Amino acid sequence: MLLRVAIVLFVAIAAARPVARVAGAGHGPTALAIVLDNSLSTTVVVDGRPLLEQFRAMAREVLDKATAADRLTLVTADGRVRGGSKATLREELDRVEPLSGAGNLRVALARAAGALRSAGLESRQIVLLTDGQRTAWTDDGDVGDMQVILWVPGGTPPLNRAVAVAEPRPSRWTPRGAVLARIVSKDSTAYRITLAGRSLSHGTAAPNEEIVVRAAPPERGWLEGTVELEPDELPGDDVRHFALWIGAPPGIAVSPNAGPFVRSAVDVLKASGRVTDGRDIAIVPADEVASLPALIAAPS
Repeated sequence: MLLRVAIVLFVAIAAARPVARVAGAGHGPTALAIVLDNSLSTTVVVDGRPLLEQFRAMAREVLDKATAADRLTLVTADGRVRGGSKATLREELDRVEPLSGAGNLRVALARAAGALRSAGLESRQIVLLTDGQRTAWTDDGDVGDMQVILWVPGGTPPLNRAVAVAEPRPSRWTPRGAVLARIVSKDSTAYRITLAGRSLSHGTAAPNEEIVVRAAPPERGWLEGTVELEPDELPGDDVRHFALWIGAPPGIAVSPNAGPFVRSAVDVLKASGRVTDGRDIAIVPADEVASLPALIAAPS
């Protein structure tokens, strides 16, 4: 009976061997991949520190336990793979920046598994550091027989407010136009819209409100603008940028043979101040094209 119990214990210990290797020193040559979730959601501030910084610290602890005989790989949520020594990967960790979106952690896991298979070592392990964002884990990640050590933070995610949409309408103002903004929030929040570094509008948005601000600025040419919210624990989505062109409306020349539909469409644009009569753009049937640029309509 004692021998049977010992056999069961030894089998369990053997199966858990890679876990023990990460936890301690003196292990055999191991192919180790760290999958670091650097998606936008990891910029959330938890206990005064961005979650991504906590992931970096944990990844450094894992690297500290590696030896010169180990094959080390770092994979980020955008699928980028880096390999090298402990010192090299520590430098790569310092250079990792948060993504502007979710990334693709399934692809990152698959590439980590591929790197471990090509290492040629029997002992293979993936350490996955992620915030467990639901939208990033819609499907299971298949890594075959690789052992995965997973770390996901606990606790309740903080309340987040985000700028979901920020765009000029139209993209060319002549010189009038509008900025459309959509705020995602469970409560009211203050916002500010800037254009060319100055405040264009500010106020308080209701939960999930769509904001439309109309303006006719004095500036001309390409301008940069932002829609901004008060900073919260997830600052990565508190500001969204947009760009627009402000200038005189283009002059349009319409051939009599272009047809009544084209004539009516241009008249509507003229009435709204989007275009004027002129020679900047010619609208003609295809068989009358004499120069470029031209908007070519199929002949009747």
